[in-house]
Amino acid sequence: MDRVFLSNTKGVEFKFIQTPNTFKVKENSKIKLHKKGDYRLLEVTKSSISTMEMVDYLSEVLKIKQSDIGYAGLKDKHATTSQYITVPKYVNIKKFKNTQRVTLKELGFCSDRLRVGSLESNSFEIILQDVTNEGFLELEKAFNKIVKLGFANFFGYQRFGSLDDSYLKGKKIAYSGKGSKNQNSKILLAAYQAKLFNEWLNRRLEISKAILEDSEDRLLKELSPTLLKELKNQESIFKLLPGDLGYFYKKGKKSFEIVNDIKKYTNSFTAKKFNITGVLFGSSVRLSTSVAGRVEREFIDYSFDALRGARRDAWIFVKDAKIEFNKKRQEATLYFTLPPGSYATVLLEELLNRTF
Repeated sequence: MDRVFLSNTKGVEFKFIQTPNTFKVKENSKIKLHKKGDYRLLEVTKSSISTMEMVDYLSEVLKIKQSDIGYAGLKDKHATTSQYITVPKYVNIKKFKNTQRVTLKELGFCSDRLRVGSLESNSFEIILQDVTNEGFLELEKAFNKIVKLGFANFFGYQRFGSLDDSYLKGKKIAYSGKGSKNQNSKILLAAYQAKLFNEWLNRRLEISKAILEDSEDRLLKELSPTLLKELKNQESIFKLLPGDLGYFYKKGKKSFEIVNDIKKYTNSFTAKKFNITGVLFGSSVRLSTSVAGRVEREFIDYSFDALRGARRDAWIFVKDAKIEFNKKRQEATLYFTLPPGSYATVLLEELLNRTF
C-alpha cells in the first residue's frame, strides 16, 4: 500500500531508534479509587517487556491466573511504559520484589476489573536524533501543523508483526472458519481487521487529496457538481462524505450519527467535537451509508465474523503538545497525548512523510 500523507506534505529528516530511553509512554485513566473494593489497582512501570510478557511474568510470581490480571491496553516492548492493572483484592503485593524491568506501585482499591477499552489516553515522550539547527525549525513547524490539523489514525507497523505477515495468517484463520479459539488467533484476526481498516483509510485520504488538489478520482467523477463543490468547501483537510458514520460525546458516551449535512458536521469535526469513524469489520457492527458506504464496502470481507466488529476513529488530534531542542546533543524531544489505540509511530511517519 502506497501511503498517502495529508498533514505534512514535505517531510523532515531525523533519526529515530525505538528504545526504552527514546520512547516513553504513560497511561491516563479516570479510575475511581476506594478504601475498599474487590480489586487492587496497581501502577506498573516496565522496560523492554511487552504487556503480555508482563502479565505472564506477574501471574507466575504472584501465583494467580493470567485472566486474574486486568489491563486497559497493550504497551510497546521496546519502550519504558507506565500502565495500570488490577488484581483480586486477596493478592499479597508485598511478596513481589521490584526489578529493573518491572516495578509495581499499589494505588488503592477499585470496584471493577480493568478491561481493554477502559483507557482515557496515552502520553508520550519521544526523542529524535540527528536533528540540526535548521532541521529543528522545520521539525517544529511540521509538528505544530499536525497538532493543529490532526492526522490519519492508521494502525502502526507494530500491529502486523516483525515480518508484516500477521494479517495474512489472520486472513487464513478467518477463511478456515475455525474462529478465535485462543489469544494468538485473536491477535492474528485483529491484524487482518487492522489491515482492511488501513487500506480503507488510505483510500479516504486519496479521495481527500484529490478534492484538495482538484485532481481526478474515479469516485469524484460519479458525483454531482453541486456535491463536489460542497466537498471542496470543507475547511478540514480530511474530507467528510455523505453517509459517514461518526459520533459526539453525550453524557460521557458515544452517540453515533450519519453525516447528512456536510457543512454542519464539518463545522463540528473541525471544532474537534465530532469524530469520523471507519469499520473494523466483524459481527454486529453498524456500517456507513450513501457515498461513504460505497467506499467502505470495498474494504469489507463479509466472510469475516470471527471477531466482534467495531468502529475506529479515522482522524485524531494531538493534545498537550510540546517540543524541545537540545542543540548540543542534536536531539529533539516530543511530548504529546493521543487517544487510546492510536500509534505514536504513525505521527512520526507523518512528520517524515514516509513509513518506517
